[in-house]
Amino acid sequence: SPSSPKVLIQIPSFVFAVLGFILMWVALATPAWQVTYARELRQWVQSGLWITCQTRPNGMYTCTWMFSQDDFDFYTSAEVSSYRTPAFYQWQRNLLHIFLAVQVSVLIALISFCVSNSSGMQKGAVTVFTIFITIATLTSFVLLVAFLVLSHMVEYRFYHVSVSGIYEKHRGYSFYLALVAAIFYLISVCFSVVYILRILRDSSASRGLQRMAKESRSQPSTAYTFNNSRDDYRMATSHDDFNPTFSFQPSYRSSHQFAPSIDDHYAMKPLPATPQSHF
Repeated sequence: SPSSPKVLIQIPSFVFAVLGFILMWVALATPAWQVTYARELRQWVQSGLWITCQTRPNGMYTCTWMFSQDDFDFYTSAEVSSYRTPAFYQWQRNLLHIFLAVQVSVLIALISFCVSNSSGMQKGAVTVFTIFITIATLTSFVLLVAFLVLSHMVEYRFYHVSVSGIYEKHRGYSFYLALVAAIFYLISVCFSVVYILRILRDSSASRGLQRMAKESRSQPSTAYTFNNSRDDYRMATSHDDFNPTFSFQPSYRSSHQFAPSIDDHYAMKPLPATPQSHF
């Protein structure tokens, strides 16, 4: 139903996880993690985790990338530095690899959500979703903080063109896309934790009701029954025949004899006959 916990809690968690997953891929695929404008060259320079792009004065857009150790050694060598190509650093490569591991973790979480639609595996799949999306969220924020620290260091903060041409790099839109993706992951974690707590609470309540029902079936039920033959009442069990009829006449045939009270004596005394008129 539209008001069910799955619709209100679990599906929003999945939606935010998917949005964060897409935005993180866009952030990793784009080069604008560090951006600067080199006035001496009249071009924008964008440095990403694996790709660097430059806009030439004639409007041409050129990019270089690094996928392997050979690429890393080539673009950081002295022979290529004369081309004014921004160097790749080992920390960028390390961050990229960990970000890819984060995306794999989110992918596992999304697959577990699809599995959770099966009633027999719902609880386990929701738990797996929560664990992996939480790991991805925490790791994403740690990586973003690491990028802030490393990119702010002097040796990685400036782009050198010449002796006098030194330009400071600033954070670009790719970093902020990754930040928004991490926030979406965090929102997904919040919804997922609320949903799994709801499942645990419902499961605990269901087990409590089943335990109470089992105990009630194992214990004999009790009721007060009144017997015409004995004219008294007693505590009866479920093995006795319940007779709802009873008599108001007192009986003192119990094993313990008690003297009748004054109220019983006068209440049960017959009334005198009505006097007859002689007129």
